[in-house]
Amino acid sequence: MTKIDPALQAQVDAQLLEQGGFAPLELLINSGRLTYGDYEAWRRGDIESLDDVLMGSPEKIRAQVETASSYARRIGLVEQPQEFHSWQTPSPGAAAKLLRVSADSRLHRLIAIRHVPAQSVPQMDLFFDNPVVALTNGIARALSARDAAEAQRQLDRLYAQAPNHADLAAFDQLLTALLSLDQPASDAAATLSFLQKIAPNAKRLLGAQSRDLLSPLWNHFAQMLRDQPFLPEHPLLHRSYALGQAHDWAGVSESVRNEPHWWEHAELCLRLAHSAFYRQQRLEALTAWCHLCWLHPTQADQALGARTQPDGGMVGLWQHFLDSEDDIELSATDFPAWLLLHEPGLARHLAEDLPNGRSAGEMQYRCIHRLLQARRDRRKEDELALRRTLQADFPAMFSQLKRTV
Repeated sequence: MTKIDPALQAQVDAQLLEQGGFAPLELLINSGRLTYGDYEAWRRGDIESLDDVLMGSPEKIRAQVETASSYARRIGLVEQPQEFHSWQTPSPGAAAKLLRVSADSRLHRLIAIRHVPAQSVPQMDLFFDNPVVALTNGIARALSARDAAEAQRQLDRLYAQAPNHADLAAFDQLLTALLSLDQPASDAAATLSFLQKIAPNAKRLLGAQSRDLLSPLWNHFAQMLRDQPFLPEHPLLHRSYALGQAHDWAGVSESVRNEPHWWEHAELCLRLAHSAFYRQQRLEALTAWCHLCWLHPTQADQALGARTQPDGGMVGLWQHFLDSEDDIELSATDFPAWLLLHEPGLARHLAEDLPNGRSAGEMQYRCIHRLLQARRDRRKEDELALRRTLQADFPAMFSQLKRTV
């Protein structure tokens, strides 16, 4: 049995929680192996396969996907083959070109599947003779392929055949959203409200393909906000939020880091941590979590204790931290310093001057960072002096230190 890396397992678990299944292609996009722009170019038919645009060693990519898929099977998910068709069609109503993920047949088979719970596998034989179901499936495919003309054609037929169908209004809204991509927009608040209204229906009606409709809509919204600074009173009217909804995790990171004093805002800390998790950038994630704990301990406590938190590795560390309390109660502000004691090697990668203030949590982080540096350099007198400081000023963390000796 192949052992799965905890970070990779967390990615699979998070995708299953958020989307109800695991798709290797989504893993490649979320982890930065495949940019969404290159994915779009492939779906448009501009490139033959993904071989030349996947980032990293093909062998490592194949091994990562194999390991993730093996884990998905172990937890009871079943494989569903996936076909990807070009978004460009030669003529209205014509069949779209079937796309190939890779010239390597083994890699193609690994990526062109989706792992879902057994009860989610549709019983297709029940639907072969149902024209209404065929129409709704056709509308969903056209919307995800961003083919407004075909979606309109199929929707008109659905109105004619099933004028009381429960999803007619929802499909109409999704088509309106698709058509809005070609129109200028200036009211950011109204655009946000509209996107939030249609997103649940898109996920319900389009399933795993909803991203192909929603991502360009959120990116369009992000462009509207390109010069908008972060306003705490309107936290969703910021480029980082829109890019997060589009799953452009690299864009989220850039947007947050370009914001002056981003660490002063809990929402931006959380968005950076979320982005870093999906890109498997652990140090960036830890940086964001540290600032959140120091400056926004209540939000840190809530985020790390939430059942929907995708970063299972951080949740595990947080639980270990809570279980390590002695008679002196620890709080979220102590968590960054505890991380250094729990994993001393982090002091080589997280800077001593990572904190920007002089709160108790930040001061004890610096003290422990210096202590670990002195221990590593075998400066005994300095280490003893720092131990005395820690004992006098931060007794709870000194108690934790004694466990590491």
